[in-house]
Amino acid sequence: MTPNDRILALVSRLTAQVSPNVVSRNYQDVDRFEERDKAIFVVISGGFPQFGGLFDEEDERHEVMILVQQYVADGTSGGDREALEFGFINTIRQLVKEDGTHNAPLNLEMKKAHSSRQMDPNHAWVVVELEFNDL
Repeated sequence: MTPNDRILALVSRLTAQVSPNVVSRNYQDVDRFEERDKAIFVVISGGFPQFGGLFDEEDERHEVMILVQQYVADGTSGGDREALEFGFINTIRQLVKEDGTHNAPLNLEMKKAHSSRQMDPNHAWVVVELEFNDL
């Protein structure tokens, strides 16, 4: 499976899991997103930290990031934003956990997660770093 095929499979699985929220392959600024009550899950390639055989696409590591953003109203407490962000991370954790139940697992590993650290007054967001690992 090519890196693009894996990303498309990931997008398909994530879409089924988080509907009616939005899943995209294109970054969208949450301030311009009209559906403020929905979260945006953006799947972005993060590159290749390591290749296996020089020409073997089936023996490589490919990083992918899922950026999740949601608008929050003025006055939303930092704790409430963090609770929303923990929910985003748990959604992605569940996606990784269920990867092994598919006929064609993506060999998905969750590597790291970053959050807003309460620094954006009207946004809850996380960036989760994952890896398709065939090594």
